[in-house]
Amino acid sequence: MSLTLVATLVMLGGISGFAAGFLGIGGGVLLFPLLLYIPPLVGVESLDVKSVAALAITQVFCATLIGGAAHWRHGRVHRQLVCIAAVAAMAGSFLGGMASRWVSEEFLLLLFGVVTLLAAAMMFLPTPTDVQEGTLQEKIVIHPLPLAVLAGLTGTVVGFLGAGNFLFVPLLIYVLKVPIRLAIGSNLIIAVLSTFSGFVGKLLTGQVPFLMALAVVLGAGLGALGGERSHGQVPPHMLRYIYAGVVGLITIQIWLTLLD
Repeated sequence: MSLTLVATLVMLGGISGFAAGFLGIGGGVLLFPLLLYIPPLVGVESLDVKSVAALAITQVFCATLIGGAAHWRHGRVHRQLVCIAAVAAMAGSFLGGMASRWVSEEFLLLLFGVVTLLAAAMMFLPTPTDVQEGTLQEKIVIHPLPLAVLAGLTGTVVGFLGAGNFLFVPLLIYVLKVPIRLAIGSNLIIAVLSTFSGFVGKLLTGQVPFLMALAVVLGAGLGALGGERSHGQVPPHMLRYIYAGVVGLITIQIWLTLLD
């Protein structure tokens, strides 16, 4: 592995780590296309889709661990929501991580394209009128069964792609009516657990390139701290539009690749 590739991986990990802390999207949704498209553009060796997915899930685990801890410290995590969703997401992620070995790269790209399109479309919708920022956690009603189903499905996507936690934020806001700051913080804690089990699934099936993963994780840890510090300076409605814009741009790039 060349020094140029190491530097590229650290830089890309830092960008996606910042996104994890700032938007609560885990960073995998950004890292996946960055790892897929940027290395060839800067003259280093390209990575195959399965290696990209393995690097993404490794990075997301580390970035969400750091960013999630910071959001927890600032009271932006709903504990009951996390307890229910984490168990379902971990189970789905482990199964997805194991099953990803036996699917094609075309299937992984198509799955990524579909879930990014869905997430971007939802975040451009108006904020539900019954979602109020600053609502006390004990006044937010959590429905365990729908929450577990949505978390399990999201976790399965995470296991396949190394990314997919970004899908859970709009589901929390628009389906379960959770305020955006609480949705972002809670999603990061859920992502820590779901990506860990998905990472174990990929690790057990020999899909993780360790030296590359170390470079990505180094950048992601530093980026996540910077992203969390910036999060509190931005109004909630702006966070939603930034989130939608980032995911929307990635969606366009993925679908251009699929349709090429």
